[in-house]
Amino acid sequence: MSIFNDGSQSKEESRRTIIAVVLSTVIVGVGFIAQNALFPPAAPQAQPQATTQQVVTTQGGQTPPPAATVLSEKPVESAKPAVAAAPASASALPLPVAETTYIIETDLLKAVLSNSGGDIVSLQLKDHKDKTSYVDLIVPGEKGASGISLAFGAQDALPVKELMNATWLDGDRKTIQFSRTFYAAATGTGELLPFTYKKAFTFRDGEYLFGMAVTLEGANGARIPLNSNGTAYTLSIGPQIGPRFDHLPKNADYRKYILEVDGKKKLETPKAGNIQVIKDQPSWGALAGKYFTLIAIPEAPFASFSFLQGQDPSIKQTNTMYLSRPAISASSQTDRYYFYFGPRTAAQLARYEYSDKNSFGLQAMRLEDATERSNLLGWLETILKFFLNFFYKIIPNFGVSIILVTILIKVIFFPLTKKGSISTARMQELQPKVQELQAKYKSNPQKLNQEMAEFYKRENYNPMSGCLPMLIQFPLFIAMYNLFNNHFDLRGASFIAGWIGDLSLPETIWNFGEFRLPLVGWSDLRALPIIYLISQLLYGKFTQTSQPGQNANQMKLMMYGMPIMFFFVLYDVPSGLLLYWIVSNVLTIVQQVVINDMLKKHKLAAANAPASQAASGGPSSMKSAGRTTVRGQAPAPAEGFSEKVKNWIEKKGAEAGSASQEKKPGKPAGKKR
Repeated sequence: MSIFNDGSQSKEESRRTIIAVVLSTVIVGVGFIAQNALFPPAAPQAQPQATTQQVVTTQGGQTPPPAATVLSEKPVESAKPAVAAAPASASALPLPVAETTYIIETDLLKAVLSNSGGDIVSLQLKDHKDKTSYVDLIVPGEKGASGISLAFGAQDALPVKELMNATWLDGDRKTIQFSRTFYAAATGTGELLPFTYKKAFTFRDGEYLFGMAVTLEGANGARIPLNSNGTAYTLSIGPQIGPRFDHLPKNADYRKYILEVDGKKKLETPKAGNIQVIKDQPSWGALAGKYFTLIAIPEAPFASFSFLQGQDPSIKQTNTMYLSRPAISASSQTDRYYFYFGPRTAAQLARYEYSDKNSFGLQAMRLEDATERSNLLGWLETILKFFLNFFYKIIPNFGVSIILVTILIKVIFFPLTKKGSISTARMQELQPKVQELQAKYKSNPQKLNQEMAEFYKRENYNPMSGCLPMLIQFPLFIAMYNLFNNHFDLRGASFIAGWIGDLSLPETIWNFGEFRLPLVGWSDLRALPIIYLISQLLYGKFTQTSQPGQNANQMKLMMYGMPIMFFFVLYDVPSGLLLYWIVSNVLTIVQQVVINDMLKKHKLAAANAPASQAASGGPSSMKSAGRTTVRGQAPAPAEGFSEKVKNWIEKKGAEAGSASQEKKPGKPAGKKR
């Protein structure tokens, strides 16, 4: 027996069902009309309404409880009770005398439920580990957990913890129902009226989503006596969803409140200690962590959402979600909800856009809005994620995959890196002339800018060419940062056992225990930030060129100050990000060493070329506009990509060396005065 749609009906079957229901309704209606016309009912006799008129007194002459009070047992009365008996389905079974737990297992979930209130006390994800055990998304606080607890009334009402009867509704033991009779005081009279409360859960294989139904039935068709300031009952999930993160470094995990209102994603940030009631009518609400999320979905958008962030002695931060159901004016009511407890990934949440992709037949739910997505650089993150997973399939180690992706990026950006290095060397050669212009026109900035522009034009040099490679690679770093912060597969991914055990978290080589370093508040000594600092200082040493005057101080600040500042900023970032940055620095240093060495060699070759060509009597050079252009021998035919790159560097190096030789002071022509 299932209390939820299984999504297996075809469109034709659904159409036939609707037609059958409509025809049945018409036939029954016509039958009642004909019966009343042919056989009119006798006039009803007046009956004493003892149930609604008698005032009930409790044992000892106490007055009845107020309208909002709900009792699990009817108090002993001094007079003969005039309250209708509870429904047979609920009263036929004896109430349990001790708490009992029931386990429901699917291929993805292991749920432990208690007959104390019919709550979920544990919900483990069987495909995801947290240290040594499965990730448990129900985290208890000092006073226990509220695994979808129900309280009769508003958010401040106490949850139901009475022992309830449990019944399996299917042979696979994946649908269970808890039930018990309760008594509520009628509005106005204070009379205790019985009603039956039922709570059923349905789990299915292949799903992180499950269904829950709350059924309330008044005795003998009486109206359900639940109305506490307009609220019938409130569901609560808390005090925290897993996995626990109070022991993790700062920013290693977090909790966010997300709502889907009119098809749009909306974030809520409640103030700590105060219940924030949402005025909108969302189609679903989520309590999201970095890698896992809880999503509560009422089948019909009748429930109002509210959130509470607080403190707990055992788990520190608490995050609770409430769903309040308005007062009911019927004798029987069944409310259905869906709850998703699982990975916060688009691959899982997108299944609920199409009814044939999930076993509950849900569609157009827009649950992907609960994920963390970058609107600006999302396309770049998708590309990087693709290559990261591609290399992981070849070598199943995400640390190695990060290194391979870094190498791939350096290969793709090598032309830009090469251009930037040559541009930097060229700028160093032009620096003496630049300083001459600055000294000559220091009192006329406008003229200086004009002369500088003409000078760069004559020398065919773009001063921005050295900065362009860095500017282009900056968005790549931002995309990498977002990827390593949110890529689900990096969670728990080990690189080097015993050192870097989780690429999504900072690594540690020594924990200080309860001690915290003053000012910074660090409790761990980490190796990767130190290695990063060393690599960044070496990177600056090899890539920066010496500059005289005031520029020298600025370059030193950039070379030493920026890496030290970033050392503090990046101390607690995921180790995967630091691994990428360190490998990138090392590869850039190797590239720069090779390029610098080749430039030096070809500068020397260019300087010796005019003398050797003059001795042989061959044409060696020609003057053009005060510049000397060196003509060398034709390069050998390229044999491959690496040879083409080498020849290109040699050509540029020869040109740079020739220009440098031509601009050296002390030539016979001398300087114009």
